[in-house]
Amino acid sequence: MAITVRWKDQKRTCIETRFDDPWTLEDFIEARKKWYRMIKSADYRVPILLDMSETIQPPKGILRHFSAIHRTPHPRQGHVYVYGVNPEYMKLRDHIVEGVVDPAKAVKFVDSTEIPL
Repeated sequence: MAITVRWKDQKRTCIETRFDDPWTLEDFIEARKKWYRMIKSADYRVPILLDMSETIQPPKGILRHFSAIHRTPHPRQGHVYVYGVNPEYMKLRDHIVEGVVDPAKAVKFVDSTEIPL
């Protein structure tokens, strides 16, 4: 799969997701399903790191699926940190964060040195 999803460390402090081109909507949907299963196994809020540094062009139709990160999250999903974003993805930024209601599930764009985990 072109999207790798794993626990960042043995303590399971957060989920790290790495995107490698080419990836598809189906890859992204499967990655979200895996996040959900992983978060379900935890009894605390789990932040998600999205490493976009190895992807250049988003697949067509991704906007609806990106915004689903916070429209339909697991109740224990924490902040989503997005880093390594190139200009093509920055065009999608407003769509990705649109509609975030719960501040504890905010989507934050950061560089790799700003990740608080």
